[in-house]
Amino acid sequence: MGGEPLATPPGFHFFVSSLILFSGMPLLLAELITAIFFSSIIVFPAYVIANRIWKSSSAGLLAAFFATISALSFEMLSWGGYTNVVSLALIVIIFSLFFRDLEQPNRLHLLMGIVLFGAITITHTFSLFVFFPVLVLYLILLIVGKALNLEEMKILEMLRFFVVSVALGVLVVAPWVLRVFSFYVGVSTDGGLFGGLEANRDLILANRSVEPVLLTLIVVILPTVLMLNESRKRWIDSVGLLLIAWYLVPIVMTQAYVFGIYTDYSRFMYFIDFPGVIIIAGGLFYLFHYASLGIDRFAAIKWKKIKKILPTLASLSILFIFIFVSLWSIFPTDAMYRVDWYTTIQQPEATAIDWIGNNTPEDSVLVADHLYGWWLSGIGKRTTLSAAGLEYLIYSHEIEIAKSAQLLLDTNYFIDNGLIQVRDDGPHLLRRSPEFSIETLDGTVFSIFNFQDNGTELAYEWTNENGTKVSKTVLLSDMEMVEANMLVADENLANLTVKYEDEFSIVQKTVAIQKGVRFAEVSYDIKVKSYGTNLFNIWLPIYTGEGNTTIDSSLSRFGFYAPSKKMCGEVIFQEVIPAEITRIEKDAYRILMLFRQPWEHTINIKMLVGVFDAQNLTYPDQVNDKYDELAASPLETVNSEPVFAWDYMCMLKEYNVSFVVCRDQYAYVRLLEDQKFQKVFIGGDVSVFQVLE
Repeated sequence: MGGEPLATPPGFHFFVSSLILFSGMPLLLAELITAIFFSSIIVFPAYVIANRIWKSSSAGLLAAFFATISALSFEMLSWGGYTNVVSLALIVIIFSLFFRDLEQPNRLHLLMGIVLFGAITITHTFSLFVFFPVLVLYLILLIVGKALNLEEMKILEMLRFFVVSVALGVLVVAPWVLRVFSFYVGVSTDGGLFGGLEANRDLILANRSVEPVLLTLIVVILPTVLMLNESRKRWIDSVGLLLIAWYLVPIVMTQAYVFGIYTDYSRFMYFIDFPGVIIIAGGLFYLFHYASLGIDRFAAIKWKKIKKILPTLASLSILFIFIFVSLWSIFPTDAMYRVDWYTTIQQPEATAIDWIGNNTPEDSVLVADHLYGWWLSGIGKRTTLSAAGLEYLIYSHEIEIAKSAQLLLDTNYFIDNGLIQVRDDGPHLLRRSPEFSIETLDGTVFSIFNFQDNGTELAYEWTNENGTKVSKTVLLSDMEMVEANMLVADENLANLTVKYEDEFSIVQKTVAIQKGVRFAEVSYDIKVKSYGTNLFNIWLPIYTGEGNTTIDSSLSRFGFYAPSKKMCGEVIFQEVIPAEITRIEKDAYRILMLFRQPWEHTINIKMLVGVFDAQNLTYPDQVNDKYDELAASPLETVNSEPVFAWDYMCMLKEYNVSFVVCRDQYAYVRLLEDQKFQKVFIGGDVSVFQVLE
């Protein structure tokens, strides 16, 4: 994220830089080769570890095979989790040391441990929070096993190897650790590393949580213990305890929110992959073994040739059936689908990166969407504010940056009090002027009501100099904007105003949102300039999607219910009541309100616009009851969350944004019409806009 301290662990960068230094190859190729190398190398420890645990080269070959076709490993490569790939490979290599007889580690083992512990410390912070709990649980299990005299083992030597390796490994990378120590202390204080950030906890639970049913995988430990007893002639030993700890910890961590830790739980699934492969290899090996014994002892088979070939056929059948039904496996068609789904860079994106590198100052600050933003930052070498999903972030300063980047690519003005959201695109795009939305539990936004200036009509009539009555209809969007959108806000109240004028009248539109109040106030203050001019009709539409409208018989309010999302909105009129309210379901869905104020020269149309969640309400009875309940006290304070107001002009200045890179049609049109931006590059679906002073 733009402007953050260089706290990203540099391990992967070190590997890539070393490869470039010695070969001179391009950066992207060096990254790919590094990731592929570390992804591939785990095939060897898979064989070694499985062979060591199950005491069979056949089990080792099975483990190597499933490590090769692992769907999770391939997925990491597809979405560019290169640092994740490297850290997981380092964990596998480190644990392969522990699977050796290290009750009496020698100096070579110690040297290897120091290098590997140092390497993983500077490679991926998230992996450390899984790696060390696995080791801690393993050592605890060793101590318990020793206390219960389950096995003769020299725990002191193993503990000494672990402590010395970790201490010296961290000492080797101490310059980087000391450099970022204060940063990580700060984010820990904010809850970023342990408890999680309040700003995105709900989003994490809605979008990145793992179903509790995953805990049922723990039952695999029981057959694992049985297999360990079969292969190692003892129920539990140091090797078996490490495999169990390695498998158990990430499974439990997928449910870490139970313990008040909020993070991207789905990432823990990748840590289950390798120990799962080792257990699968053991399970298939013993399944083949007992299937062969059963066939051999089946007396009904008389022909020796058939009896000799049946175990092989049975084993191959079991293997292929498991490959087809297992979630660990991936097939070429599925692999290509995942690659295409995760692919961010096509030719237009690559061309834009080259253009940015050649035509923008090195100190430029860019704004881009989530996936493309990382490429512009890493490959384009420009500070980029990435519009990342908030559920993916763990640092508090990233939350604010990502949210601002999201909003800049979405709208010009934004107000949120935790109950209702207002977006306004200003004069540059008429789809939102303004829009009233509600945020769902998973963080997506559902628009319920949408005002549009190009649908608002004012009908005038007057008598000309010849004594003839003349009439004319004017669209609000055709009037001159004499005062541009102005957003004035504090934590208690936000006001967004804009003023239009033509030869007939002056119109000031205001949207006001109060702290803790579900309803926003929308007002149209109209002043007719001439006493000889009659503003006899005002058509004011509110656009909606498909749904059900409930219009009060007194025309003082109406409600709208969206069955697709089970969300509702309500509009309550104050002072001036419309003469007609009509639901129109052709062309754009809208509710059209007709106001008649003949010969009035000062007209104040005020309405309260509110939204609410109707997930637990039945339509129409309970929904209509909710309309009545809210109409009785629409300005009631129902929470204490402060008002958040965002202005795109202030954001551009605060972050000193130089260029905006967009790949969205609506963002393109809005930026193209805004004189604050100048289009400087377009290629395919990628456009670059320069921010003008």
